[in-house]
Amino acid sequence: MARISSIVFDRNEKPKRATIITKLGTVKVEWRDVCGDLCWFTSGNLNAKKLVAPAIRRIERMVQEL
Repeated sequence: MARISSIVFDRNEKPKRATIITKLGTVKVEWRDVCGDLCWFTSGNLNAKKLVAPAIRRIERMVQEL
């Protein structure tokens, strides 16, 4: 289970970065515009990164609903 600790949005209310905490460590997520698509990149422990995908999808769903 992963817990979203913080989310920072840009001026267009799109996710810019987030911190997600798992039992295996903390993962930093950054969203970047890559050829017109918003893509996310992570840093942190590899095993912790594997646990954060559902939380990242949850953040993206929340933004789409706005």
